[in-house]
Amino acid sequence: MKTRLLLPIAAVMAAAIVPALAAQSAAAKKPAASPRPLTPVQAMPLTCAEAWIASEQDYNQMRAVVITLAKVSLVNRDLTIPDSREAGLEAGKGIAADCKADPNALLFAVVDKQVRRIGVPAKR
Repeated sequence: MKTRLLLPIAAVMAAAIVPALAAQSAAAKKPAASPRPLTPVQAMPLTCAEAWIASEQDYNQMRAVVITLAKVSLVNRDLTIPDSREAGLEAGKGIAADCKADPNALLFAVVDKQVRRIGVPAKR
């Protein structure tokens, strides 16, 4: 008789506790403030793997780091990227492939390589 009574009580308690724990877990995962993007000086010495970790393994943060480094490369080489989705995708795929092939490569070197490949002389 006691066993029959304990099972429903345990089920009710679990139903009450699990959502509360899930809510606490979700709240703990949310950052208190959005992280600041890395500056060019902070991003320059990072390898692909280090930049991924510094970006908290978040695609959007990593993309921001790559864009920051691409801007430095474009200015230094007096180039521009064609204003097309295809050019951006091609550069992004090249950067991803190069970083996957060598995670210890300097991210700036990888980005610079793709900027030189995709970039065209800046118009004056």
